[in-house]
Amino acid sequence: MTEFQLEKVQKLTVDQMGRLKRTSAFEMGRRSAPAALSCFAALGVLAFMSPYASEHPQLIYSAFVLLVITYLTSLVLIQRFETIYDANPRFWHILKSIAVIVTAATWGVVSAMAIYFYPDSWISLLAAVITAAMCAGGMYSLGMKLTLLDSFLVAMLLPNIVVGITIGGTSGTVLGFIFFVYLGYCSAQGRNIYREYWQARINTELLSEETKRQLHNLTYQDKLTGLPNRALFLDRLNQAVLEAKRGGHFVGLMILGLDRFKKINDTLGYQSGDEILKVVAHRLRDCVRESDTVTRLGGDIFAVVLPDPGDDRGLARLAQKILNRLVQPVEAKGLELIASTSIGLTIFKPGHISQAEKAEQAGQDIAGKLQGNAEAAMLRAKEKGGNNYQYYEKSMNAKARESLQLETQLRRALERDEFLLHYQPKIDLGSGQITGFEALLRWAPAGKGIIIPPGNFIPMLEDTGLIVPVGEWVIRTACKQNKAWQNAGHGPVRMAVNLSVRQFREQDIAYLVNNILEETGLDAKWLELEITESMLMDQNDKCIRMLTDLSDMGVHLTIDDFGTGYSSLAYLKQLPVGTLKIDRSFVKDITTDPNDAAVVQAVVAMAHNLHLRVVAEGAETAEQAVFLYNQSCDEMQGFFFSRPVSAEMAEPFLEKMYHDQITNLIPGNNDSFKIA
Repeated sequence: MTEFQLEKVQKLTVDQMGRLKRTSAFEMGRRSAPAALSCFAALGVLAFMSPYASEHPQLIYSAFVLLVITYLTSLVLIQRFETIYDANPRFWHILKSIAVIVTAATWGVVSAMAIYFYPDSWISLLAAVITAAMCAGGMYSLGMKLTLLDSFLVAMLLPNIVVGITIGGTSGTVLGFIFFVYLGYCSAQGRNIYREYWQARINTELLSEETKRQLHNLTYQDKLTGLPNRALFLDRLNQAVLEAKRGGHFVGLMILGLDRFKKINDTLGYQSGDEILKVVAHRLRDCVRESDTVTRLGGDIFAVVLPDPGDDRGLARLAQKILNRLVQPVEAKGLELIASTSIGLTIFKPGHISQAEKAEQAGQDIAGKLQGNAEAAMLRAKEKGGNNYQYYEKSMNAKARESLQLETQLRRALERDEFLLHYQPKIDLGSGQITGFEALLRWAPAGKGIIIPPGNFIPMLEDTGLIVPVGEWVIRTACKQNKAWQNAGHGPVRMAVNLSVRQFREQDIAYLVNNILEETGLDAKWLELEITESMLMDQNDKCIRMLTDLSDMGVHLTIDDFGTGYSSLAYLKQLPVGTLKIDRSFVKDITTDPNDAAVVQAVVAMAHNLHLRVVAEGAETAEQAVFLYNQSCDEMQGFFFSRPVSAEMAEPFLEKMYHDQITNLIPGNNDSFKIA
């Protein structure tokens, strides 16, 4: 068999073949060097357990010297393998072959002469057995190189065959024939060992390359889209920055975030979302040059690295091209969807950096800074409604840092007990009685001595999901406070609490409310939950089931900010709500804007026809209060009556509830309506 005429060997590259030959040479040297010690052991057995050494000292001493030389040569070849083999592989193999053949020939002569001198003694039998064992060991040590193995076997066995024939007679002839047959057996077996060894090595090498390829893909490729992932993105961006510094050209970076992608996932499922991500990845690849790198950073966030985009206008043209391409409909579950995106742009200009900026960038991760800048610009694009691109501005980073700091503080606020509730009373316009309070969340960061209004932090609670645990805290605290007022002897009133969209979607509100009511001992009829129209439109059946469960418990339900969402009167009939709350945006101008006045009149009339109560929030003037009274609005809430106050300041309103009723709310006598 010719070496390397094996299955799959043609699949190996030149480098792989060279690597395999080098590995096998080292392994051959490592195996054969210790095996050479067995010759010393065998020589010692013959020398000290038989008269061989005393009767033929020159032969034994010569063999010993030769074995020492070949063993030392083998040690040098393995100890200095990298130096000798890497410099000249052919020279290494020549030296190794000489050492192996000389060792085999030396022992072959010693063994053959033992048989010749002591043909009918146990010494000849011992020599023959040791020779056979060495041949078997040689197949293991030298099986990866056929020519050397054959030379080893011939050098080891040929002297014994010749001696057997020389002795003659039956015993000599049989012994020579046995050694000859054994030579053929070892040669054939050696070929089997050779084939198995190299086939295993080749398979391992090919598998190793495939494994490396798979590991590379797992490490640097996004599994879903096949695009480079974050790790490869950072590597490519760093390379682009280094090349830009050397060449003096620009580097452009885009960060893209799909608009309202979470809603697609929630509505159609993650499988449809994944299909849309694949389509987006394909379209992005079609929009860019081969030299550009399109990556998926995770979720619905993509990035494009553009080495030398030309100028700012080239970057903007590409951004607009991507916007136009992605806004084309995508089909998912029989629906046509628009996967629009918000794009943040930033550009690195090595030749346009001031000395101050160079000092600022010294020691900094420029690639990471560029990524942060592009992400800040992308968030600005989302704030502007999506489906647009924005260039990075320095002010964005300051805003991003403030946002990150705010998020960190909010995550600690709940455990530090920094949240508190203020309560704004609601008044019955028919009797003047206080009918309840709305619990409104406030934040008082420790050590600052200020109370932060909800508009400054609630959007962050929503975005981060912190609104879920904070919202639960609000419901529990409001129920505790209402029960505490009742235990103090005050007349019972309803406590209204706003539910967030994320609470409504991610929690079993009915189960949560039931547990809190049991925990606090508050009767369900004294709890009111305010929900927005957008919550109702998003989840039809689930919403109705959840609201029905709450209503069956006795909880009062109110639609907050009515008129600002996607109103559906037909749908409204199915909901177990008891109150509509007119948004303050309509109340603000009811005395000056005929359109707002008409909206309020229509909502009040419609609600009463549906047997619903109406609350108007945001009333700040006596004129607004009179208008609402004249339109038969049931309740009013706003600064005209009282701002949101602490629990201690709200308690006097409860004490006056049955004693300071207003029975004559008429134009010209409005001051009596305001309770100081």
